[in-house]
Amino acid sequence: MTTLRTLARHAVRIGAAAGLAALGLAVAPQPAGASTYTSISGSGSSWASVALDQWSANVRQNGLVVNYNPDGSAAGRQDYINNQVDYTGSDPPFRNGQDELGGTGTENSGKYGFSYVPDTAGGTAFMYHITVAGHLITNLRLHPLTIMKIFTGSITNWDDKTITHDYGAQLPSLPITPVVRSDGSGATYFLTRWMSHVSPSLWNKFCQRVHPGIKLPCPQTEFYPENFPNAKAENGSTNVANYITSSYGNGAIGYDEYAYALNSHYPVVAVANPGGYWSLPTASNVAVALTRAKINEDPHSLNFLQQDLDSVYTFRDPRSYPLSSYSYLIVPRQAKGSPAPPPVFSSPSGKGRSLSTYIDYFLCAGQAHIAELGYSPLPLNLVKGGLLQTKFIPGAIAGPNLSTLAGCANPTFTNGVLTLLRDAKQPSPCMKVGEALNCVVKNGKATTPGSGGSSNNSKNAGPTASAAAGTTITNTTGTGATGGQVTGQVINLAASQSSQVPLAVVTALAILAAVATPPALAAWLRRRRRA
Repeated sequence: MTTLRTLARHAVRIGAAAGLAALGLAVAPQPAGASTYTSISGSGSSWASVALDQWSANVRQNGLVVNYNPDGSAAGRQDYINNQVDYTGSDPPFRNGQDELGGTGTENSGKYGFSYVPDTAGGTAFMYHITVAGHLITNLRLHPLTIMKIFTGSITNWDDKTITHDYGAQLPSLPITPVVRSDGSGATYFLTRWMSHVSPSLWNKFCQRVHPGIKLPCPQTEFYPENFPNAKAENGSTNVANYITSSYGNGAIGYDEYAYALNSHYPVVAVANPGGYWSLPTASNVAVALTRAKINEDPHSLNFLQQDLDSVYTFRDPRSYPLSSYSYLIVPRQAKGSPAPPPVFSSPSGKGRSLSTYIDYFLCAGQAHIAELGYSPLPLNLVKGGLLQTKFIPGAIAGPNLSTLAGCANPTFTNGVLTLLRDAKQPSPCMKVGEALNCVVKNGKATTPGSGGSSNNSKNAGPTASAAAGTTITNTTGTGATGGQVTGQVINLAASQSSQVPLAVVTALAILAAVATPPALAAWLRRRRRA
C-alpha cells in the first residue's frame, strides 16, 4: 500500500502539471493576499486520499496549502486524538467500544471536539473471478441475501441452486473463495452494516459461530472474521484485488471500493435493488441512492452527525445501488457544551479560514469531476449537512447560503434544487429482475431472442457487470465443468494477470481530463477572502 499511496500522490502532482499543459492553460499566479491562508495538515483514509490530494492540488495554486498523509482511517483517527493533525479522514466514525468482533475500544471519549463532514462517496463492490472454458464471466447478478450467504459460509460452491436461480444459468462446480480484509477497513465496516440490515438473524447466527458468546445484536465491524469455510484474508484493497485477479483466484469473490475493480479491469456483481432492478455501483447509481442518506442531528445521541443509511438500503428507485456510502472528514468543532478542539488546530491562527474554504470548495465545485477518479458526487442532502458543520470550525468564514446554495457548482443540484433524480439515466429494461441473460431491447421493451440464438447486441443486452473500460464484450456460450450450458457475456482473459497497473496510474490519466481547475476558482477564492 505504501507504494500505491506514493504513486498516487506523485501521479496527482505530475497529472496536474501535464493536464494543464495539455489544455494550454497556464498555472494561475498566486493572487494578492495569498499569504492570509495558513497551511493545514491531516491524515487518515487511504480510499479518500486520491480525491483529497486532487482537491489540494487544485487550491494550492491559489495559495491554499492543504497537506494529507493517507495512513489509514484508524491511524488518522488516532492522530486526531493524539493532537497531531488539524483534521482527519475516516471511512467509519470514531469507534464507541461496541465492536466485539473487531475488539476495538472506545475512541476520543470526549477528549476533543469534532464534527463529521461528508467528503467522498462510493459503492462497496463485489469483484469476482469465474472462468468458464477459458473465458471470464462478466454478467453475474445476485440477490442481497445470496451475497450475504456467500460471505457467511452458507453457500460454498458456484453451482449452488440459489446462485443458479439469481443468475439465470448454472455455473460450473467451483468452490467459492470469499476474500475478506485482514486489516481494519471502511469497506468491511460498510459491508457488515448492510449485512446486519439485510438479515439480522443470519448475521447474528454467523457472529455467534465465529465469536462464541458474543453479545447480540451483533454489531458492524472494521475487522471481518476470517474463521469460516474457504475464506481468504488479505491486507489492503490492492492485495484483495490482486488475489481475485490472479491465476489461482478462479472462484474468488471479494468486496472493495469500486475503483479497484475498475483499475483491475475485472467485473463486479450486479446487485438486485429494492426497486426490482440489477444495479451496479456506478457514480450515478450511488449518488441516487445517497439522496436517501440521513445525518443524525441529535446532539445527545452516541451517533451524533454520523450517517444513517437505513433508507439507502430500502430505496426503491430502479437506479439505486443499495451498498452506497460516504466517507468523513473529521474536523475541529467549537460549540456550546462540546469539548474544545485539539490545541494543534489553534496554533498558528488562521487554520479555520483555510479549512472552511477547502471544505466549501470540495463540497461544491470539487464534486464535478469526482466520477473520473472512481468516486460518486455527493448529493444535495449531504452537501448541506457538510456545509452546516463548517460554521462550527473555530475561525471559519461564511460559506454558501444554505437556502439557495448560489455559486455552489455541485453536479447534483442547481441553486439549491436537486436535479439528480430528474436527470439520472434510467436502467435498461433488460436490467429488470426476472429478464433473461440474453435479453435485448427492442422498441424500448425487453425481449428474448428465439431459442438457439444469442444476441450480439452488447449495447442493449442484459446486465453486464464488467468493470473493464473500453473492452469489447460479446455474448457467447461456454460449457461448465458439470456439462450444463452457461450462457452469458464473457471476455477473453489476458495471457497474464500477474502485472497489475497501480490505481495511481489510472488516476493520473483521469486527472489529465479532470485536473484543470475551473477558471472561476481563483475568483471564487478571492471572494472567500473578502468574505
